[in-house]
Amino acid sequence: MSRPDSTTTIAAIATPQGAGGIGILRLSGPDALPLALRLLRNPDNLSFLPNQSVFHLIVNQETDEVIDEAIVTYYRGPHSFTGEDVVEIACHGSPVVLAEVLRLLIAAGAVAAQAGEFSMRAFLNQRIDLTQAEAINDLIHAQTRFQARVAARQVRGEVSRQLQPIKEGLIELIVHFESTVEFVEDDLDPLNLSLHLARMDEYAKRLERLSSSYRLGRLIRTGVRLALIGLPNVGKSSIFNALLGFDRAIVTHVPGTTRDTLSEGLSIEGIPLTLVDTAGIRETEDVVERIGVERTKSAIADADLIVAVVDSQSRLSPEETSLFEQFPIDLFVINKCDLPDAMPAEALRPLSVDAPVVRASALTGDGLAELREAIHRHLVAGVGAGIEDAIITNERHYAALEQALASLRQARQDLAAGFTEEIALTHLHQALRSLGIITGETLIGDIINQIFSTFCIGK
Repeated sequence: MSRPDSTTTIAAIATPQGAGGIGILRLSGPDALPLALRLLRNPDNLSFLPNQSVFHLIVNQETDEVIDEAIVTYYRGPHSFTGEDVVEIACHGSPVVLAEVLRLLIAAGAVAAQAGEFSMRAFLNQRIDLTQAEAINDLIHAQTRFQARVAARQVRGEVSRQLQPIKEGLIELIVHFESTVEFVEDDLDPLNLSLHLARMDEYAKRLERLSSSYRLGRLIRTGVRLALIGLPNVGKSSIFNALLGFDRAIVTHVPGTTRDTLSEGLSIEGIPLTLVDTAGIRETEDVVERIGVERTKSAIADADLIVAVVDSQSRLSPEETSLFEQFPIDLFVINKCDLPDAMPAEALRPLSVDAPVVRASALTGDGLAELREAIHRHLVAGVGAGIEDAIITNERHYAALEQALASLRQARQDLAAGFTEEIALTHLHQALRSLGIITGETLIGDIINQIFSTFCIGK
């Protein structure tokens, strides 16, 4: 993706492919309004006021054929999303109609927009910073309500607001140290070492808080693979179906019914999960079942969270104990607790020193809420409170935060050890550059192009 030419006017369909009630085309650039007017009837007699939507007919001027009815809205730059003149044409959502209107716009002189080019222009025109631009992409692709909430806060600039006072503080320190080095002969006030060390500690604490939120942010953004494991006929598929809320896996009383791994998506407290139902692990002569067992072991190796299911009517056979000792179990579920003489949770204590134990019944639904809560509690364990307003979900942001934090700590260490301000300045400048990478001030063009190339056309 090449750097946008601000002298061109770009056009694209901004709504998803397929038929719908409404379809929107977007233009941005110096000729956005003149090009849009060329598609309207009697363009010489039309005038547009910014931020007003007007009903018009879309017409092929060469044939005078009416293509569609549309609502046309004009946004005058710099008070638009891209910072340029923008026109949005809302037609009926027929792919044929939208393609024809786009063809006419390009024939009139517009250039087909590349992926993410509208957002890239907004970034280059300083309407948004890079964290906000990336959050737009996250918001578009959000699959859970919590993902959308986090992305929406970042679109509004929450991460940038958290970083801004730290960047300003680093600049103040850099200016002070630069002045001390440059004008030492002017007998300036001596460096108040303890004050500046305290400020660095405070900035490091804020960066640590943001960086630590990535543990949760990564789960929110990429999701978690959760594998249900256990011996045949303990109710793994029943728990699988119960968590999903519908019958996805076949459930019978015959051991070995599940011959292959099944997976399905769901979310728990806004964290997306891929739930994997595995074949029961046991020694078998059945060729198909043996292949299923091998696939189960592969699924366990790929899982982020392993939940072991046991039958409340069993008493933990040596085979079962051996199975659970092979894998790092994160959570135990005692299923079929609606039946009499159910296994007590204490029976699993030798196997679950650290792993919680939940009693549940896939048949009646008892304990399922507790199971979901236990899964969520395990996922967010160790995540500090009070970080919801600024959760780092982007690996690029996390890496830059860690670089900034390392540089800031090194500057603090050098000052405390008695090194001169010149030594500390090197690391302070690096810390500031690393924070600038997050918001886009210090990123080179190739990386910016790579980021925006992952966006959809029309955004």
